[in-house]
Amino acid sequence: MSPLLTPSPPGSPTPQPATRRVEVPAPPSWRVRAGTPSDTGWTITSLCWDRSVVPATQSPDRPPIVLVHGLGVAAGLCVPVAGRLAATGTVLAPDLPGCGRSSKPEPVPGVAELGTAVASWLPAVVTAPAVLVGVSLGCQVVLEAAVQAPDWVSAVVLASPTVDRGRRAWRSQLWRWQVEQTTQSGRLKRIQLTDYRRAGVGRVLRTFSAALADRPEDRIRRVGAPVLVCRGSRDPLVSDRWVADLRRQAPDGRLRRLPGVVHAMSHDNPLEFARVIHGFLDELATTGGGVDGARAHVPG
Repeated sequence: MSPLLTPSPPGSPTPQPATRRVEVPAPPSWRVRAGTPSDTGWTITSLCWDRSVVPATQSPDRPPIVLVHGLGVAAGLCVPVAGRLAATGTVLAPDLPGCGRSSKPEPVPGVAELGTAVASWLPAVVTAPAVLVGVSLGCQVVLEAAVQAPDWVSAVVLASPTVDRGRRAWRSQLWRWQVEQTTQSGRLKRIQLTDYRRAGVGRVLRTFSAALADRPEDRIRRVGAPVLVCRGSRDPLVSDRWVADLRRQAPDGRLRRLPGVVHAMSHDNPLEFARVIHGFLDELATTGGGVDGARAHVPG
């Protein structure tokens, strides 16, 4: 097995994450809705696997990778894949505002406002353009962040991107979500239940309503960084047609289909997911795709 696919280089300890807390300005649109002062801030708590404490390997250094979780959960959704990616680079996994240990703003932020918060947070936690990896609803958030902070984004990975254009009805999503639950590991179900309780069911439902109204197929056209779209073959929430459409809409898009992989691939299929991410970064480094530097702006 390649050292790139193990949790840490052979013979070295698995890197342990540190916790970071950073305050970012609340998005202007949210402040207007909330009626709060202009200096209102949100605290974003994240897990950080720092490359500086990982023993050197023969693997090439990687740009920092930021893993953004899905609906109602928190950074724990991304810990399994983060442990593998941290073998060769710095990895960060934030709790989005409203989730985990981050601020719980009221009213509930929309998708674009969450993306604005991530865009403001990036310069405080990385020193070079990062690879933004979204999982499920996190894909919608990282697309907005990539549009708002192009100088801090070198590439984008969309894993199990929501919400499928042909499935933006509550009824359709509800039964597909029930099917998706049958693909989850027992550990993931426990994490999900704990995180939903912490966020609050009302917040989860309002965030999902905002996600249904969002249009990632429009936003992706404005992303200048290389984009990789990923779908697992066992994902009932995301169709092949939808991911192919997103790939076509991206100015610099690619598509990978992962046999046997589920919707929550960052947790339940971390080895396969890490392999795809590393392969994408290797491709960009080989072809001069600009993974070590910022990408061009794409007009809106």
